[in-house]
Amino acid sequence: MNYWQGDIIYLRAMEESDAVFFYETLQDMDIQKNESDIRVPMSHKACADFALEQASKGNDNSSPFLIIEDKDKNRVGMASPSIEDSRVGVFTSGIFIKPEFQRKGYAKEALFMIMKFYFNQLRCQKFNASVYSYNEPSNRLCENIGLVVEGRRRNTVFTDGKFYDEILYGLTKDEFLELVK
Repeated sequence: MNYWQGDIIYLRAMEESDAVFFYETLQDMDIQKNESDIRVPMSHKACADFALEQASKGNDNSSPFLIIEDKDKNRVGMASPSIEDSRVGVFTSGIFIKPEFQRKGYAKEALFMIMKFYFNQLRCQKFNASVYSYNEPSNRLCENIGLVVEGRRRNTVFTDGKFYDEILYGLTKDEFLELVK
């Protein structure tokens, strides 16, 4: 079984050659806004340094940056799973899909692949996600795949001159196993 090969995507480690993809993605304000916040631009060199650093990490399960590729080897997005608490076994993952590749099931499959690996191979027992209230596609994805709304942090995100809430989702290993039956 290959945890990183799905039906429609492949997850792989970031390579030094992904620097241009990373740089171009950072220029997309919608991706920035949905991932965290609008930031000052990063230089080509800073992106190249970041890609080289990620490519040099080796087999680090705690916080890899993964490139999401479709069957045609197009770089369609990135995922950044991260262990929040190794003692308790809690993890999370950020995911973005470039706009021209959205609504094709890539984010859903990437998230399921990551959850399957972290639950089954790293003995994690809880997945947490937080999504900004204005990011309707990601909120729909979380709800459609069975994540449970566990809370809301009010007015924790500021963008475009307004405050927004952060929606908190969670899924236990047992709930995940029920979903994939």
